[in-house]
Amino acid sequence: MEFHCPIDGKALSANEATLRCPDGHSFDRAKEGYYNLLLVQQKASLDPGDNKEMVEARRRFLAAGYFAPIAEKLAEFSQRLTAGMRSPRILDAGCGEGYYLGRVQAAIPGADLAGIDISKWAVKAAAKSHKKIAWAVASSKQLPFAKNSQDLILCLFGFPFWESFRSALADGGHLLLVDPAPEHLWELRELIYDKVNSTDLSKIDGAFAAGFSVVGEETLTFSITLESNGAIQDLLAMTPHGYRITAEARERLGGVQRLTTRVSVAFRLLRRG
Repeated sequence: MEFHCPIDGKALSANEATLRCPDGHSFDRAKEGYYNLLLVQQKASLDPGDNKEMVEARRRFLAAGYFAPIAEKLAEFSQRLTAGMRSPRILDAGCGEGYYLGRVQAAIPGADLAGIDISKWAVKAAAKSHKKIAWAVASSKQLPFAKNSQDLILCLFGFPFWESFRSALADGGHLLLVDPAPEHLWELRELIYDKVNSTDLSKIDGAFAAGFSVVGEETLTFSITLESNGAIQDLLAMTPHGYRITAEARERLGGVQRLTTRVSVAFRLLRRG
């Protein structure tokens, strides 16, 4: 996958361990194999995105296989959408530590894959685990790729930037959103909050304004059982509830050693018009 310069948008060519654009902007490759293409002005903090502890919690949790059905469904969607393509170009925007894109790689060995995230800790972990995927610390708001260059963009539990995604997608390309459904982690939330409300799916009105149309929707629901407080704490750390939980609820959750909870996620498939 060819990266483009986040400063001027021109193609970056590889020279030993450096990417360089025609105007002289250069970006060194980290020892783990990724590039940092996130500009200072694109950062909202000194260390944006998930911190090291959050990334480690998610890595442990996902490696245990709790969310494997989500990864399998994602791989199925990706296979179906790219069937017949010789080397489909697939981008995971907000890739985290690379678990889901790694599953896509296993399902579509010939795919040209790239993953980006604003968290350097997440991309570092991803690059360590999956050497044959192109990884970069970068902003989804300004994707470091050529216009019309992607066949499929994946956005899992992230923040879609409709105009940026539309620009990077090829004509007729697809965007696959995976978001929490209303009953996602219901039993975990019951332990955290005094009252649990069913929440709506994230709104995608901006997608229509950007020229996308919805061509498919599917909800995947299953149950998982966590057999240790460590696993429960890892799940908490990788959700927004980790920020919202009160000290009292955190203490209460610290005494829970076993938890069965629903996992419910919505797959929404959009196509660029």
